[in-house]
Amino acid sequence: MPRTRKTSQSSDSTGQDSSPERLSPGTENYLLCLYKLWEDSEIPTTTQLTDSLRQLPVAEGLGTSVPSVAGMVRRMQRQGLVEIGQDKRIRLTKKGTEGGEDIARRHRLAEWLVVRLLGMDLHKAHIEAHRLEHGMSQEFQEKLMERLGHPTKSPFGRPIPGTGTPRVPFDALTLDQASTGVTYIIDRVPEEDEQLLKFLTVSRIIPENDINVVEATPYLGVMMVAAADNRVSIGYNVARQILVRPCEGDRASSA
Repeated sequence: MPRTRKTSQSSDSTGQDSSPERLSPGTENYLLCLYKLWEDSEIPTTTQLTDSLRQLPVAEGLGTSVPSVAGMVRRMQRQGLVEIGQDKRIRLTKKGTEGGEDIARRHRLAEWLVVRLLGMDLHKAHIEAHRLEHGMSQEFQEKLMERLGHPTKSPFGRPIPGTGTPRVPFDALTLDQASTGVTYIIDRVPEEDEQLLKFLTVSRIIPENDINVVEATPYLGVMMVAAADNRVSIGYNVARQILVRPCEGDRASSA
């Protein structure tokens, strides 16, 4: 009797085919890191990708030594997800970009699920989203997007793929480049460092809030900023991770 050949698709209890083949959680985590680096206009080496992966929650269970990352990248290359150029830098292929968009969309919707629907603190959203992102079906994403009111950005300001939102606003700049005496709108904040995010949240340095540079002292590496009536000092290393855009009336003065 001939064997029945297995296919890459499975069937649910109704007999219908499920979603297309899903990549492993580990592969999705790599794609998410590479996609975020692409959003930030960075094409990483293996060492730089390793540094980015180390910012993921320990519970993700990724090996983050350079040799283990290099081995995983080679496997992804065989899968047609990445290309490694002569410059040793890792670039997403079309297939890899589509996979990166898919996991980024799920991750950012999960962040909204945690913050808006479950009422958890913003600084916990990134870690909790990593626990939820891998199991979302397409139907679940669509229902969640509808329930959330069709957001175009994550709670941290990164665009949700598929909404048509540009990866960076045309007039955006990092906070360390901001001028004194100009009111800006916070567009994006870093999400990986829970303690830093907790500080930013308490200081009201969160997306869509106004912010002003009160005093800048580059030679000391510190600036004083005001957000929602809070004045705090932050380092230039943090300011470089915060994206802002001028308020409508202040665009000319910041040019």
